[in-house]
Amino acid sequence: MNMKKKSFNLIYPLIVVMALVFLQSSSANAVSISCGPQHDEMLNTAVRINTAGSGTVLYSKQHEGEWESYILTNFHVIGQKITIKEIWDGMKGRKVKRETREPVTAFWFDYVRCSRSVGTRGRIADIVAHDEQRDLALLKLRDTERGVEQVASILPEKENPKLGQTVWAVGAGLGFPPSMTSGEMAFSENMIDGYRYQLATAPIIFGNSGGALFAYSDIRKRYEMVGVPSRVSAAGFQAVTHMGWSIPTETVYIFLKDNYHGFIVGEKYLKPEDRKPPAKKEEK
Repeated sequence: MNMKKKSFNLIYPLIVVMALVFLQSSSANAVSISCGPQHDEMLNTAVRINTAGSGTVLYSKQHEGEWESYILTNFHVIGQKITIKEIWDGMKGRKVKRETREPVTAFWFDYVRCSRSVGTRGRIADIVAHDEQRDLALLKLRDTERGVEQVASILPEKENPKLGQTVWAVGAGLGFPPSMTSGEMAFSENMIDGYRYQLATAPIIFGNSGGALFAYSDIRKRYEMVGVPSRVSAAGFQAVTHMGWSIPTETVYIFLKDNYHGFIVGEKYLKPEDRKPPAKKEEK
């Protein structure tokens, strides 16, 4: 029997209705306990975006006394928050296109003894860059008084994960708290909508979109993001969860640099007012 190959964006459809309400919990005498590198470098860098979708904290540093914290996700996770309308511009005497962006909420999940979920923390974030074709978006937390303790590392720009290498997919599948699944890098040369995607056997499902695919670096002794899970294979209408497609980090580097946020991946820091195309020189 021939089965037509398909791939679905992981954000649609979310068919599970969350029945549990996580209550925020805090303690004046709380002590920060490390749960090991898998938690600190992978699991705890993941967030849930709104009620469905994932994101990964890539940057959180202070500049001139204020914190700047950024989360990477998929465009299709936050696409419904972006609206483009034609409105009349009296100064130009014609209709022009105007884009509006609604804020989103990123949720962190708190645990005790590295196992039991005890609540969530939510922070509002603005969409500061997006690319529908590359299926990537960058969010900036509005909170400038507090940073984010655990931030993901990214694979160096000129490196690629090896086929057969163990990888972990981290994300908020079906809207549940972020979880880790493991598998191997399987294929890295599939073209979808004109862009390269890589296949891994770490199971993913709807809601994992915008999370991270990690691999351990024996050289740098740390877990590093090697991709952004974005699609899952399908046979007919059945998702094949162990055949997940992720956006490679080479695309992430290009996206961040094209949108003047290359400092997130090691380039020189740019002040917010400088994150724009250079002014065009007037013709004489």
